This record gives sequence, structure tokens and C-alpha cells, in this order.
Amino acid sequence: MEDLKRTAPPEGFKGKKNIYVCEKCRGHVVTVDVDAGVTPFMIACEAVEKCSGMMKSSMYRVFDQDIGASHEWYRPSIATSLSGATLDHVMKGGLLLRRVKK
Repeated sequence: MEDLKRTAPPEGFKGKKNIYVCEKCRGHVVTVDVDAGVTPFMIACEAVEKCSGMMKSSMYRVFDQDIGASHEWYRPSIATSLSGATLDHVMKGGLLLRRVKK
């Protein structure tokens, strides 16, 4: 059976803001890494409902780190039921995206 130990995540971007911009609708979202880990360069559009575009990372080049975030990257509990590519991503140190709770 495959070893379920997680890869130790890098600490580099914990607490940092990032901006993702959609190639299709040109909308954007601001994210913050609330846990240590890795995030994808591209994500499905989260800016506009029903947009089928893909958003690209600004690679954490956000000059105003005080800007408010609408989404956060977090490390899920190992007890969370994950499968397939999502489980593989998390086991290798990857973070998942969710809206910031108001």
C-alpha cells in the first residue's frame, strides 16, 4: 500500500497574497496562503459565475500585501475525504482553494 505520509510543505508563501487573472473574462481574485504549501499556476475562473476561462497566477507579485483576499489556500485535514488527483496534490504538499468566510 502507498505510504500516506505528506511531503513537508515549503514555508515561503504562507501569509502572502497572490492575484489570479482570468484569460477569458479578465476578472480577478485575490488569494492568501493561510497554510504552508504549494498552489497551482492556473485555476478555473472564480471571478465570474459561469465563466469557463482559466485564471493565471501573478506569481505573488502583489505590491500591496494589505489588499483584502476573497479566497484562501489551505491545507485540508487528512481526515477529509479526498480522492484521485486532489488527494495526490495534497499528499505532495499542495493546498486547496476556498472562499474566505466573512
